[in-house]
Amino acid sequence: MQRKTTCNIVSGKKNTCQSFLKTFLVFCIFSTTVFTIFFASPVVFSKTPMFIPSTPLGTTFGYVGIDYEYAIVTLNPDSSWMFDWGDGTNSSWLQLEQNQTSITQTHHWDSIGTYQLHVRYKSDTAPYGIWSDVMIVEIATYSNDDFPYTPILYTGKIQGFNNTVYTYSALTTDPYNYQVCYRFDYGNGTFSEWTPYVPSSTSSYLSFAWETPGVYVLRTQARNQYGLESGWSEPVQVIITDKAAANGASIDLLVLNNITYQIIYTSEHEGTFYNPSSGASNDIQWKGGGVFLIDDDSDGRWEYLYIPSIGQVQAYDEPIILENNIFFEVPWLIIFIILIIIFGAVGVVFVLVKTGYLYLYEEEVEVEQ
Repeated sequence: MQRKTTCNIVSGKKNTCQSFLKTFLVFCIFSTTVFTIFFASPVVFSKTPMFIPSTPLGTTFGYVGIDYEYAIVTLNPDSSWMFDWGDGTNSSWLQLEQNQTSITQTHHWDSIGTYQLHVRYKSDTAPYGIWSDVMIVEIATYSNDDFPYTPILYTGKIQGFNNTVYTYSALTTDPYNYQVCYRFDYGNGTFSEWTPYVPSSTSSYLSFAWETPGVYVLRTQARNQYGLESGWSEPVQVIITDKAAANGASIDLLVLNNITYQIIYTSEHEGTFYNPSSGASNDIQWKGGGVFLIDDDSDGRWEYLYIPSIGQVQAYDEPIILENNIFFEVPWLIIFIILIIIFGAVGVVFVLVKTGYLYLYEEEVEVEQ
């Protein structure tokens, strides 16, 4: 009996192989296409990356009716931001100005209380807006005891030349030791900007030049970090003369231990330290580098350094120079070292003798009669 062989199994294997090859070919084409799109093509990032600060930047404490500045930091020029002040008011939608990385707004609250301040962000990717985290702001009322004390004009030129830059410093204390800043009224209708904040009881300075000769009234004002401003200081008269006719003479004012002094210059590096109240005066000494030495009590020693360029007065500890004394001229250290060497050598010899490593002996000599 003859068996008939069929090719069904072979045919099945062939179809399976063809299906596998087609699937593999499609997979390769798909993978190649994806690779080309994501890796061979240029990478294009979003033009407007999202950057949302957790909270605005600014004070969390303040007083009624005082303007405070708040800022948000963003790198997205195509987004818009809005401040919600927590008192039922809000700012308009704001955008970054050119070459800026932050948006600032000022606001004041009219009533004491606790306010929830936050900002809202929106862009093409977030058209409905996203709120930042809330910042809690405490607003209190103030009394006359909360203001910084009236400052004094600490150092500066009170007689000088036109078209010459002079530095003025101010000094005050805050009753709560809050940081303070200063500004100056130059007496010609112009006011300076506020200086950077410094610790309470620390001076700060600014520079100015008058163009026209004349007599000007200079004064200064302080403000603490929460916006409370002191009264204006006592006015100080500044006499500005023509430089060509001044012959180098000028006068500086400075305050030491609540006493107002003057430095009367006869030239750029020479002058006297003068007390208008007592009439006493002492020489000052040019130390170099724009620094003068001051003897404020006529004891022949320098107690202070004065640096006109930054309006600072610093305590100075003059080095003590010992008088010539024979006791200090003897090289005691060298003598001490020599003695140590001598006694050390003697000690070594003594130990060697006692231990038998070194011994002394006597030799008997017979003498014929």
